[in-house]
Amino acid sequence: MALIEVSHLAKNFGSFHAVKDVSFHVNEGDVFGFLGPNGAGKSTTIRCLLSLIRPTDGEIKFFGKSLNQNRSEVLTRVGCIIEKPDFYKYLSAQRNLEIFARISGKDITKRQIQEMIDFVGLNGREGDKVSGFSHGMKQRLGIAQTLLHNPDVIILDEPTTGLDPQGIIEVRNLILRLRDEQKKTVLLSSHQLSEIEIIANRMVIINQGRTIVEGDVHELLEKQSMNLEISVANPTVFEETIQRDFPSLTARLVYKGTYHIEMEEDIRQPLIQRLVETGCGVKAVIPKRSLEDFFIKMTEK
Repeated sequence: MALIEVSHLAKNFGSFHAVKDVSFHVNEGDVFGFLGPNGAGKSTTIRCLLSLIRPTDGEIKFFGKSLNQNRSEVLTRVGCIIEKPDFYKYLSAQRNLEIFARISGKDITKRQIQEMIDFVGLNGREGDKVSGFSHGMKQRLGIAQTLLHNPDVIILDEPTTGLDPQGIIEVRNLILRLRDEQKKTVLLSSHQLSEIEIIANRMVIINQGRTIVEGDVHELLEKQSMNLEISVANPTVFEETIQRDFPSLTARLVYKGTYHIEMEEDIRQPLIQRLVETGCGVKAVIPKRSLEDFFIKMTEK
Protein backbone atom coordinates (compact mmCIF):
# COMPACT_ATOMS: atom_id res chain seq x y z
CA MET A 1 0.00 0.00 0.00
CA ALA A 2 1.34 3.43 -0.95
CA LEU A 3 1.33 5.85 1.99
CA ILE A 4 2.78 8.71 -0.08
CA GLU A 5 1.96 9.31 -3.74
CA VAL A 6 3.54 12.24 -5.61
CA SER A 7 2.32 12.76 -9.19
CA HIS A 8 3.88 15.23 -11.64
CA LEU A 9 4.76 17.72 -8.91
CA ALA A 10 5.92 21.18 -10.03
CA LYS A 11 6.85 24.31 -8.10
CA ASN A 12 7.77 27.69 -9.60
CA PHE A 13 9.18 30.71 -7.83
CA GLY A 14 8.39 33.40 -10.35
CA SER A 15 10.27 32.46 -13.52
CA PHE A 16 12.44 29.92 -11.67
CA HIS A 17 11.26 26.29 -11.97
CA ALA A 18 12.58 24.65 -8.79
CA VAL A 19 10.60 21.45 -9.39
CA LYS A 20 9.43 20.57 -12.90
CA ASP A 21 8.03 17.03 -12.91
CA VAL A 22 8.62 14.82 -9.87
CA SER A 23 6.69 11.59 -9.32
CA PHE A 24 7.27 8.72 -6.86
CA HIS A 25 5.45 6.64 -4.27
CA VAL A 26 6.43 5.40 -0.82
CA ASN A 27 4.98 2.09 0.33
CA GLU A 28 4.03 1.16 3.87
CA GLY A 29 7.10 -0.12 5.72
CA ASP A 30 9.61 1.47 3.34
CA VAL A 31 12.79 3.21 4.27
CA PHE A 32 12.68 5.30 1.12
CA GLY A 33 15.79 7.12 -0.10
CA PHE A 34 15.12 10.53 -1.66
CA LEU A 35 18.25 11.43 -3.62
CA GLY A 36 19.53 14.11 -5.94
CA PRO A 37 22.46 16.50 -6.35
CA ASN A 38 22.42 20.01 -4.89
CA GLY A 39 19.79 22.12 -6.63
CA ALA A 40 17.81 19.10 -7.83
CA GLY A 41 14.65 20.21 -6.02
CA LYS A 42 14.72 17.86 -3.01
CA SER A 43 14.15 20.47 -0.31
CA THR A 44 11.41 22.18 -2.31
CA THR A 45 9.65 18.83 -2.80
CA ILE A 46 9.87 18.05 0.91
CA ARG A 47 8.43 21.46 1.80
CA CYS A 48 5.55 20.73 -0.56
CA LEU A 49 5.03 17.34 1.12
CA LEU A 50 4.80 19.05 4.51
CA SER A 51 2.46 21.73 3.15
CA LEU A 52 4.95 24.47 4.02
CA ILE A 53 4.65 25.74 0.45
CA ARG A 54 1.93 25.14 -2.12
CA PRO A 55 2.82 23.32 -5.36
CA THR A 56 2.32 25.07 -8.68
CA ASP A 57 1.06 21.86 -10.26
CA GLY A 58 0.71 18.15 -9.60
CA GLU A 59 -0.82 16.16 -6.77
CA ILE A 60 0.33 14.86 -3.39
CA LYS A 61 -1.55 12.13 -1.55
CA PHE A 62 -0.96 10.69 1.91
CA PHE A 63 -2.79 7.51 2.92
CA GLY A 64 -4.80 7.73 -0.30
CA LYS A 65 -6.09 11.23 0.51
CA SER A 66 -5.28 14.51 -1.21
CA LEU A 67 -2.97 16.66 0.92
CA ASN A 68 -4.56 19.79 -0.48
CA GLN A 69 -8.05 18.78 0.59
CA ASN A 70 -7.21 16.95 3.84
CA ARG A 71 -4.24 18.91 5.17
CA SER A 72 -5.04 18.89 8.90
CA GLU A 73 -6.06 15.23 8.98
CA VAL A 74 -3.03 14.10 6.98
CA LEU A 75 -0.40 16.07 8.88
CA THR A 76 -1.50 14.63 12.24
CA ARG A 77 -0.11 11.32 10.93
CA VAL A 78 3.22 12.73 9.70
CA GLY A 79 6.37 13.57 11.66
CA CYS A 80 9.42 15.36 10.27
CA ILE A 81 12.87 16.82 10.80
CA ILE A 82 13.93 19.43 8.27
CA GLU A 83 17.73 19.87 8.17
CA LYS A 84 18.20 20.17 11.94
CA PRO A 85 15.76 20.20 14.86
CA ASP A 86 15.53 23.31 17.00
CA PHE A 87 14.87 23.45 20.72
CA TYR A 88 14.73 25.77 23.69
CA LYS A 89 18.41 25.39 24.44
CA TYR A 90 18.32 26.42 28.12
CA LEU A 91 15.55 24.00 29.00
CA SER A 92 16.06 20.30 29.62
CA ALA A 93 15.43 17.65 27.00
CA GLN A 94 12.41 16.41 28.93
CA ARG A 95 10.94 19.92 29.33
CA ASN A 96 11.36 20.54 25.59
CA LEU A 97 9.46 17.38 24.78
CA GLU A 98 6.71 18.28 27.26
CA ILE A 99 6.26 21.64 25.49
CA PHE A 100 6.15 20.04 22.05
CA ALA A 101 3.71 17.42 23.35
CA ARG A 102 1.37 20.18 24.49
CA ILE A 103 1.69 21.97 21.14
CA SER A 104 0.75 18.76 19.32
CA GLY A 105 -2.67 18.88 20.96
CA LYS A 106 -2.56 15.20 21.86
CA ASP A 107 -2.82 13.76 25.35
CA ILE A 108 0.77 12.59 25.83
CA THR A 109 1.79 11.40 29.28
CA LYS A 110 5.15 11.86 30.99
CA ARG A 111 5.59 8.09 30.79
CA GLN A 112 5.23 8.21 27.00
CA ILE A 113 7.75 11.05 26.82
CA GLN A 114 10.19 9.01 28.88
CA GLU A 115 9.66 6.03 26.55
CA MET A 116 10.65 8.22 23.59
CA ILE A 117 13.73 9.44 25.46
CA ASP A 118 14.70 5.85 26.21
CA PHE A 119 14.06 4.78 22.61
CA VAL A 120 16.51 7.35 21.18
CA GLY A 121 19.17 6.53 23.77
CA LEU A 122 19.05 9.72 25.86
CA ASN A 123 17.99 8.12 29.14
CA GLY A 124 20.03 9.62 31.94
CA ARG A 125 20.38 12.90 30.05
CA GLU A 126 16.71 13.92 30.01
CA GLY A 127 17.26 16.43 32.82
CA ASP A 128 20.25 18.12 31.11
CA LYS A 129 19.94 21.39 29.24
CA VAL A 130 19.90 20.98 25.46
CA SER A 131 22.60 23.68 25.19
CA GLY A 132 25.09 21.08 26.40
CA PHE A 133 24.05 18.43 23.88
CA SER A 134 26.22 17.39 20.95
CA HIS A 135 24.85 17.70 17.42
CA GLY A 136 24.17 13.96 17.35
CA MET A 137 22.25 14.09 20.63
CA LYS A 138 20.12 16.95 19.28
CA GLN A 139 19.35 14.88 16.19
CA ARG A 140 18.25 11.97 18.37
CA LEU A 141 16.14 14.31 20.50
CA GLY A 142 14.61 15.60 17.26
CA ILE A 143 13.60 12.05 16.33
CA ALA A 144 12.03 11.66 19.79
CA GLN A 145 10.09 14.86 19.12
CA THR A 146 8.77 13.52 15.80
CA LEU A 147 7.53 10.38 17.57
CA LEU A 148 5.53 12.16 20.27
CA HIS A 149 2.22 12.13 18.37
CA ASN A 150 2.83 8.57 17.06
CA PRO A 151 2.93 9.38 13.31
CA ASP A 152 2.65 6.71 10.63
CA VAL A 153 5.13 8.44 8.29
CA ILE A 154 8.38 10.15 9.25
CA ILE A 155 10.18 12.50 6.85
CA LEU A 156 13.86 13.13 7.59
CA ASP A 157 15.71 15.79 5.58
CA GLU A 158 19.49 15.30 5.80
CA PRO A 159 19.44 13.92 9.38
CA THR A 160 23.17 13.03 9.35
CA THR A 161 24.51 16.39 8.11
CA GLY A 162 27.42 17.53 10.29
CA LEU A 163 27.61 14.31 12.29
CA ASP A 164 30.82 12.43 12.98
CA PRO A 165 31.02 8.73 11.97
CA GLN A 166 29.72 7.56 15.35
CA GLY A 167 26.79 9.97 15.15
CA ILE A 168 25.96 8.74 11.64
CA ILE A 169 25.90 5.13 12.87
CA GLU A 170 23.63 6.09 15.80
CA VAL A 171 21.12 7.83 13.51
CA ARG A 172 21.29 4.93 11.02
CA ASN A 173 20.46 2.43 13.75
CA LEU A 174 17.63 4.64 14.98
CA ILE A 175 16.08 4.74 11.52
CA LEU A 176 16.24 0.95 11.25
CA ARG A 177 14.63 0.65 14.68
CA LEU A 178 11.90 3.08 13.62
CA ARG A 179 11.07 0.66 10.82
CA ASP A 180 11.53 -2.61 12.67
CA GLU A 181 10.33 -1.80 16.22
CA GLN A 182 8.02 1.18 15.75
CA LYS A 183 6.69 -0.02 12.35
CA LYS A 184 7.15 3.44 10.85
CA THR A 185 7.47 4.33 7.18
CA VAL A 186 10.46 6.62 6.63
CA LEU A 187 11.24 8.98 3.75
CA LEU A 188 14.93 9.86 4.03
CA SER A 189 16.66 12.62 2.08
CA SER A 190 20.43 12.34 2.34
CA HIS A 191 23.75 13.03 0.64
CA GLN A 192 25.23 10.04 2.48
CA LEU A 193 24.82 7.56 -0.39
CA SER A 194 26.56 4.77 1.49
CA GLU A 195 23.97 5.12 4.27
CA ILE A 196 21.07 4.98 1.82
CA GLU A 197 22.59 1.85 0.29
CA ILE A 198 22.69 0.21 3.73
CA ILE A 199 19.27 1.12 5.12
CA ALA A 200 16.90 1.97 2.23
CA ASN A 201 14.90 -0.70 0.42
CA ARG A 202 13.50 1.68 -2.24
CA MET A 203 14.61 5.04 -3.63
CA VAL A 204 14.08 7.79 -6.17
CA ILE A 205 16.72 9.98 -7.79
CA ILE A 206 15.71 13.41 -9.03
CA ASN A 207 17.82 15.88 -11.01
CA GLN A 208 17.09 19.35 -12.37
CA GLY A 209 13.59 19.15 -10.93
CA ARG A 210 12.62 15.86 -12.57
CA THR A 211 12.41 12.21 -11.56
CA ILE A 212 15.19 10.19 -13.22
CA VAL A 213 14.72 6.73 -11.74
CA GLU A 214 12.69 5.04 -9.01
CA GLY A 215 12.70 1.49 -7.73
CA ASP A 216 14.11 -1.15 -5.44
CA VAL A 217 17.66 -0.22 -4.40
CA HIS A 218 19.20 -3.64 -4.90
CA GLU A 219 17.39 -4.32 -8.16
CA LEU A 220 18.56 -1.00 -9.61
CA LEU A 221 22.15 -1.67 -8.56
CA GLU A 222 22.06 -5.17 -10.05
CA LYS A 223 21.24 -3.67 -13.45
CA GLN A 224 24.40 -1.60 -13.64
CA SER A 225 27.74 -2.92 -14.84
CA MET A 226 30.04 -4.74 -12.46
CA ASN A 227 33.21 -2.95 -11.36
CA LEU A 228 36.25 -4.73 -9.98
CA GLU A 229 39.26 -3.46 -8.10
CA ILE A 230 42.14 -5.91 -8.59
CA SER A 231 45.50 -5.78 -6.85
CA VAL A 232 48.37 -7.81 -8.35
CA ALA A 233 52.03 -8.44 -7.61
CA ASN A 234 53.10 -8.42 -11.31
CA PRO A 235 51.49 -5.43 -13.09
CA THR A 236 53.32 -6.05 -16.39
CA VAL A 237 52.03 -9.62 -16.67
CA PHE A 238 48.56 -8.43 -15.64
CA GLU A 239 48.39 -5.75 -18.36
CA GLU A 240 49.68 -8.18 -21.02
CA THR A 241 47.07 -10.77 -20.00
CA ILE A 242 44.21 -8.26 -20.19
CA GLN A 243 45.30 -6.96 -23.61
CA ARG A 244 45.80 -10.46 -25.03
CA ASP A 245 42.96 -12.49 -23.48
CA PHE A 246 40.34 -9.86 -22.60
CA PRO A 247 40.65 -7.11 -25.22
CA SER A 248 37.11 -5.81 -24.53
CA LEU A 249 38.07 -4.88 -20.97
CA THR A 250 39.82 -1.68 -19.95
CA ALA A 251 42.05 -1.81 -16.89
CA ARG A 252 42.64 1.62 -15.37
CA LEU A 253 45.59 1.97 -13.01
CA VAL A 254 44.39 3.38 -9.69
CA TYR A 255 47.72 3.18 -7.87
CA LYS A 256 50.74 0.94 -7.98
CA GLY A 257 49.63 -2.65 -8.64
CA THR A 258 45.89 -1.86 -8.27
CA TYR A 259 43.54 -1.57 -11.24
CA HIS A 260 39.91 -0.62 -11.77
CA ILE A 261 37.97 -2.73 -14.32
CA GLU A 262 34.40 -2.15 -15.51
CA MET A 263 32.63 -5.00 -17.25
CA GLU A 264 29.22 -5.05 -18.91
CA GLU A 265 28.70 -8.72 -18.01
CA ASP A 266 29.98 -10.64 -15.02
CA ILE A 267 33.05 -12.57 -16.19
CA ARG A 268 34.84 -12.54 -12.86
CA GLN A 269 35.38 -16.30 -12.71
CA PRO A 270 37.17 -16.78 -16.08
CA LEU A 271 39.04 -13.50 -15.60
CA ILE A 272 40.44 -14.38 -12.19
CA GLN A 273 41.21 -17.95 -13.26
CA ARG A 274 43.24 -16.68 -16.22
CA LEU A 275 45.08 -14.12 -14.11
CA VAL A 276 46.10 -16.86 -11.68
CA GLU A 277 47.23 -19.13 -14.53
CA THR A 278 49.47 -16.44 -16.09
CA GLY A 279 51.19 -15.70 -12.79
CA CYS A 280 49.96 -12.16 -12.12
CA GLY A 281 50.14 -12.71 -8.39
CA VAL A 282 46.54 -11.76 -7.60
CA LYS A 283 46.42 -10.27 -4.10
CA ALA A 284 42.87 -8.96 -3.89
CA VAL A 285 39.69 -8.82 -5.97
CA ILE A 286 37.02 -6.42 -4.69
CA PRO A 287 33.67 -6.30 -6.54
CA LYS A 288 32.14 -2.83 -6.60
CA ARG A 289 28.58 -2.11 -7.59
CA SER A 290 27.87 0.90 -5.43
CA LEU A 291 25.03 3.36 -5.16
CA GLU A 292 27.57 6.14 -5.59
CA ASP A 293 28.56 4.82 -9.04
CA PHE A 294 24.91 4.40 -10.00
CA PHE A 295 24.01 7.89 -8.73
CA ILE A 296 26.83 9.54 -10.71
CA LYS A 297 25.90 7.62 -13.85
CA MET A 298 22.21 8.59 -13.57
CA THR A 299 22.78 12.26 -12.80
CA GLU A 300 25.43 12.65 -15.51
CA LYS A 301 22.94 11.34 -18.05
